[in-house]
Amino acid sequence: MTLNLFRSIAAALVLALAAPASAEDGSGFPQIVGTWHGTYLVAFAKSNPNHEKGLLQTEMELEVTKLDGNLITATNRWRRIGDKEWIVEEAMGTFSLDDPTRFVLAEAGISGDDVSAGIFNGVYLDDVIMVTYVGPGTGVAFAAQLVKKDSNN
Repeated sequence: MTLNLFRSIAAALVLALAAPASAEDGSGFPQIVGTWHGTYLVAFAKSNPNHEKGLLQTEMELEVTKLDGNLITATNRWRRIGDKEWIVEEAMGTFSLDDPTRFVLAEAGISGDDVSAGIFNGVYLDDVIMVTYVGPGTGVAFAAQLVKKDSNN
């Protein structure tokens, strides 16, 4: 019993003296580099030319290509289910400094007719990325749950 108490106190002391996670050294942030995939329904505002199509089933691949401390570099590819061509958009973002499981990405379109600019609010929990997206300029919104693609696919 005394040995367990001593071990608990020693562990608490080590944790108290350890340097806190910081954006500068990249520690404390999830290592999410890789390709994440999921499907979702996308909704359009009445002013969006796609509004009359209703809710569209869509798939996306969020490829996180680089982490620099808390900064995230990513490419988002998405397409409506049944389409062959991907719409490609670049994104830059950051993990939250007060909650390292949460992040935000700002996206800008680079290819295709349907590109938009918008914001992803995301959270990484239990090896899943959950994102909520809003495109205020085009009136687009969705939420998606993304899982990491197997590197063999």
